[in-house]
Amino acid sequence: MKDQDLFINELIQLFPSLKEEFLDEDCRASITFQMGRFKRFIQQAIAKNDGDKFDVMVDFLTKNLPLVDKRVQNAIYLSFLGKLDFSENPDLKKRLGQHLGKAYTDIENYNNSPRNNRGTE
Repeated sequence: MKDQDLFINELIQLFPSLKEEFLDEDCRASITFQMGRFKRFIQQAIAKNDGDKFDVMVDFLTKNLPLVDKRVQNAIYLSFLGKLDFSENPDLKKRLGQHLGKAYTDIENYNNSPRNNRGTE
C-alpha cells in the first residue's frame, strides 16, 4: 500500500512544475487540496489539447489507484476526476481508459441524477 507522501512524490517526479504548489504549507497536509491543484493542472492540459501530458496522468493514476488507501482514492475521484471538464476537448475523455472512464461516467451520472439537483423540489 502506497502512502499519500509516496504517491505525491511520484506525481511530482512526473510533473515537476507541481512541486511548489503540492508542497506549499497550506496544501501539503491535504490530499484534497493537492488533487484540486492537480485538477487545475490537467484541466489546462485538456484546454491545450496536450494529449501527452493527459496520457501520462491516465497511466499514472491507472497504475497507482489500486495501491493507495481509500482516503487518497476518494480524493482522486471526488476532488480530481469528478471535477474535470471535457467540454472544450471531448476526445480526451475517451483516453481515460476503462477504469478511469467508468469512474468518471459514474461520478458524472451521480452528479446529474435528479436526487442530487438541490432546489428543484
